[in-house]
Amino acid sequence: MKLITVFVLATVALAPTARGEEETMTPTDKVIEMISQLQQKMIGKGEDSQKVYNEFAAWCTQRAQELGHEIKDGNAATKDLEGQIQQGEATIEAKEMKIEGEAEDITTASAELDKATAIRKKEHEDFLAEEKELVDVIGILKKAKAVLEKEMAKHGASMLQTQSVSTVAQALQVMVDATLVSSKDAAKLQSLIQDNQMNAESDADGDETTAAPAVGAYQGASGGIIQVITDMLEKSEKRLEEARAVETTAQGNFKMLEQSLKDEITFSDQDKDEAAQVRSAAKEEKSADKGDLGMTVAEVQADVKTLDDLRRVCLAKVEEFQAMAKSRDEELKALAEAKKVIKETMGGASDVSYGKEAALLQVAAAKAKVSLKERAAAQATNEALRKVHQLAKQQGGSELAQLASRMSAAIRAGAATGDDPFAKIIGMISDMITKLEQEASEDAEHEAYCDKETADANEKKDQRTDTVEKLTTKMHQMKARSKKLKDQVVSLQKSLSELASSQAEMDKIRSEEHADFLDEKSALDKGMEGVKMALKTLRDYYGKSDKAHQTSEGAGDNIISLLETIESDFSQSLAELRAGEQRALSDYDTETQDNKVDKEEKETQVEHKTKEFTSLDKSVADLTSDRAGVQSELDAVVEYLAKLKKECIVMPDSYEERKKRREAEIAGLKDALNTLESETALIQKSSSRRVLRGSRQHSLS
Repeated sequence: MKLITVFVLATVALAPTARGEEETMTPTDKVIEMISQLQQKMIGKGEDSQKVYNEFAAWCTQRAQELGHEIKDGNAATKDLEGQIQQGEATIEAKEMKIEGEAEDITTASAELDKATAIRKKEHEDFLAEEKELVDVIGILKKAKAVLEKEMAKHGASMLQTQSVSTVAQALQVMVDATLVSSKDAAKLQSLIQDNQMNAESDADGDETTAAPAVGAYQGASGGIIQVITDMLEKSEKRLEEARAVETTAQGNFKMLEQSLKDEITFSDQDKDEAAQVRSAAKEEKSADKGDLGMTVAEVQADVKTLDDLRRVCLAKVEEFQAMAKSRDEELKALAEAKKVIKETMGGASDVSYGKEAALLQVAAAKAKVSLKERAAAQATNEALRKVHQLAKQQGGSELAQLASRMSAAIRAGAATGDDPFAKIIGMISDMITKLEQEASEDAEHEAYCDKETADANEKKDQRTDTVEKLTTKMHQMKARSKKLKDQVVSLQKSLSELASSQAEMDKIRSEEHADFLDEKSALDKGMEGVKMALKTLRDYYGKSDKAHQTSEGAGDNIISLLETIESDFSQSLAELRAGEQRALSDYDTETQDNKVDKEEKETQVEHKTKEFTSLDKSVADLTSDRAGVQSELDAVVEYLAKLKKECIVMPDSYEERKKRREAEIAGLKDALNTLESETALIQKSSSRRVLRGSRQHSLS
C-alpha cells in the first residue's frame, strides 16, 4: 500500500498546466507525464532513504560497539574493585589480629617488667641494709684492731696485765675503762665475737679434728683478741666484697632484662602503630573502592540500558526502513501499471475529448554528542705512704704514683730540715680525695648528661623517622588515588566526547529524516490537491448534458475510478508518513533524554573526581613541605647524635670501670688518711691522760 500511496502522491503532485506550456498536451498526456515524474522522484527518494538508512545503520553499529566496550571495561573495573575490596578486608582483618597480638605482648612484657622491678628493688634494699651493717662492723673491727695494735706497740701487754683478765669480755671492759673504745662499740664488738665463736663452734661440730680453738678465754694478753678481730675483719670484708659483687651482677642482669623488656614493649608498640596505620589506610582505600564500585556499577547499568534502547530504536528503524522499501517497490509497480493502463486505454479518448487542450496536472519534489709527731707520727706517715704506694700499684693510676712521690719528697724534706711533714701529707691526701671526688662527680654528671642527651636525641630521631615514613606513605597513597581519579576523569571525558559525537550524529539523522518528512508531506499534499482537481475536471466534463459529440464515458469513468483510488492511496500514505514521523521523533526524544541523563551523570562524576584529585594534589604538596621540614629536623638530630658520640665516647674504658677504679682509689686514700687521723687522735688522748695522771699524783702527794 505504501508504494501505491507514493504512486498516488506522485500523481497528486500534478497541477493544472501553466499557460506557457504547450497547448497541444492533453490532460491524459499530463497524467502520464506526472506518473513518469513521480516514478523518477520515487526512485530518487528511495536512493536518499537508503543513504540516510546507511548512515543510521553505521551510527547504530559504532554506538553499539562503543557501549559494548564501555560495558566490558566497566565489568572489568567492577571485578578489579571487588577484588581490591576483598583484599582490603583481608588486610584490615590481619592488621586487627596483629594489633591485638602486639597489645597482649605489651601487657605481658609490662607485667614482667613491673614484677622484675619490684624484685630488684627488694634485692637492692636488702643489699643496702647488709652493706651498711657490714661497713659498720668493718669500721668497728678496724678501730678496735688499730687501738689494740697501737697500745701493744706502745705499752705491750702491761696495760691489760694489770687487770685480772681472762676473757674477751674482761679485755673489752678494760679497753672501755681505759677509754680506748666506747662502751657502745665494745658491746657491739662483744656481740660480733660471740657470733663468730658460735659460728666457729657450729663449724667444729662437723669435724672435731679441725675445729678452731675457742676464743672465750683471753690468751697472750691482747694478741688473742687481735687475731680474733683480724679474722672477723677479713671475713667481713670478704663478705662485703661478695655482697657487692652479687649486687653488681644482679643489677647488671636486671638492666639487661629491663632493656630487653623495654625494647620488646617499644618494638611491639611500633608494630602496633604501624599495623593501625596500615589498617586505617586500608579502610580509607576500601571506602573509596566501594564508592568507585557503586559509581562503576551504576555506569554499567546505565550503559546496558542505553544499549538496550539503542538496539530497540535501531531495530525499529530497520523494520521501518524495510517496510518503506517494500511499500516503495509496490508503489513503483502500481505506478507503472497505472501508466500502462492509461496509455493503453485513454489514448483515443483523449484525442477525441481534448484534442490539443492544455494539460490538467504538474509535478513537484524536496530532501532532508635524648699532725702526728716524732716516732708515732713517722710510723703513721710511713704506713700511709705504703698504702698509697700499694694503691697506686694496684690501680695503675699516675696521679696516685705522683702523690706517693710527693709524699716521699715531703718526708725526705722534713727529715732534712727537721720540719714535721705530717700535716702536709694529710693535706696532700685530703686534696687528692677531694680531687678524685670532684672528678667522680663531674664524670657522673657528664655520664648522666650523655645518657640523657643521647636518649632524648634517639627518641627525637625515632619520632621524626616515624613521621617521615608516615608522611611518605600517606603521600604515596594520595598520589595513587589522585592518579586513579585522573584516569577515571579522562575515561569519563572520552565517554562524554563520544556521547556528544553520537548525539550530533543523531541530530543530523533526525534533521534529515524530518526534512524528508516535510518533503514527502508537501508532495503528498500537492498530489492530493492535483488529484482532486483532476477528478473535478473530469467529473464536470462527463457530467455535462450538452455534449456535441459522442463521448467515451466508460473510459472516463475508469480514469475517474483510478484517480479516486490514487486519492485514497495518497491519503493513507500521508497518514502513515505522519505516524512514521511521530515514531521517529519519539525514538529520537527518548534516546536524546537517555543521552542527556548519561551526560549529566558523567559530568557530575567528572566535577566531583576533579575536585577530589585537585584537593589530593594540594594535600600532597602540603605533605611534601611538611616532610621536608621534618626531614631537616631529622638531619639536625642525626648530626647532633654524631657530635654526642664524639663528645661522650672519649675514654678507652667505660664509665662503670672508671667509677669502680675511682671508688677504690678514694677508699684506699681514706684508709691512709684514717691511719694518720687515728694516730693523731691517740697521741692527743695519751697526752691528755699523762696530764691527768700527773695532776692526780700531785694531789695525792
